[in-house]
Amino acid sequence: MEKRISSDDRKQQRYYRFYHALKKVAGPVCRFLFGIHKEDEIRLPKEPCLVVGNHTCYFDPLIIAMCVDQPLYFVAGANLMRQKVASFATMKIFHSIPCSKGKISVQTIREMTKNLKAGRVINMFAEGNITYDGATAPLAPVNGKLFRSLQCTVVTVQITGGYQIVPRWSGKFCRGNIHAKLMGVYTKEELHDMRPEEVLEKVNRDLYVEQPALEENGPTYRRGAKGIHYVLYICPDCGAVGKIYGKGKQIHCGDCHRTWQYNAYGKIEGGRFQTIYQWNRWQQDHVRELVRNGEEISLSTPDAKLYTILDNHSRGMQEEGTLSMDREKLSCGSAVYPLTEISRMDTRNKGIILFSLRNGDYFEVAAKGGFCGLMYKTFFEALKENEAS
Repeated sequence: MEKRISSDDRKQQRYYRFYHALKKVAGPVCRFLFGIHKEDEIRLPKEPCLVVGNHTCYFDPLIIAMCVDQPLYFVAGANLMRQKVASFATMKIFHSIPCSKGKISVQTIREMTKNLKAGRVINMFAEGNITYDGATAPLAPVNGKLFRSLQCTVVTVQITGGYQIVPRWSGKFCRGNIHAKLMGVYTKEELHDMRPEEVLEKVNRDLYVEQPALEENGPTYRRGAKGIHYVLYICPDCGAVGKIYGKGKQIHCGDCHRTWQYNAYGKIEGGRFQTIYQWNRWQQDHVRELVRNGEEISLSTPDAKLYTILDNHSRGMQEEGTLSMDREKLSCGSAVYPLTEISRMDTRNKGIILFSLRNGDYFEVAAKGGFCGLMYKTFFEALKENEAS
């Protein structure tokens, strides 16, 4: 008797046929734009597994898809569900698993488990965010427990070159040379015998990369400094906060009027730091020092809008006005939230803030013309770190 195929199996078969056809069509384009070649293909284990990559740019899911030999199901940011075209593509076409930034979702874990039990391969970027300065961020401790609890093989893939083609802070795309390398394959038996801290240490080691400035005898990238304020927010000369901006090929401080040159190799000329990575790491240390020393903190952004994010990923307008943060509270218009009530803060896109309260309420803050959400996130985390010490 012929075995009946369930509707879920037929759905999966249709998806696999579509996936392979799309990959075949997209191959030449990706080879031209990203420098991805057939010989770079990564062979995954012939079993359900979780492919974990470092997040370098907006094209990372496409890069991973082009480099591995099996169809993937993706864990995607829940904010995409609020955009009609993106929602249709991620949910209806690619059957992605939504995951909220700045908030741990039990539903996401359930959907991942369900897909793995169905024999599928899942791709996720466990950093939860694209790098701002080219260096891989350490994964949150909860990921060590997650990788063990899924009871599947975990594969780590390291991407290099993505940051140069389109940094998170810039809207300028440049052709590049991207590589995806298989770093580790950890079976569920191996993961079971390791503590969550050990799992996390191995995955962090596999994924960590610093995207360096380009060598001066290599290819150039026709990208200016526009958008640099999304990642650089403290002047290393006068210490002004929130006054850095880019114009043309130059980086400016609006307070002391200091100017730096941003060249075609991604290097900063005329100052203490040669790369965005160096400048940003100094910023982080400087923020921690300001917090430890009890310095007054006053961040503000005009024309901001506060939205409530609901469980179905839709959002509703709650307040508008000036966004501000000090050592005690975050506020937007008349809405005020003590920092002690905020459990997590994150960013999406270039600088939009997402934060969740201890009671589970979830919010998003955007501003007309954009703003440096990273600045708020860094100060918030430094304040929380100082409070815990």
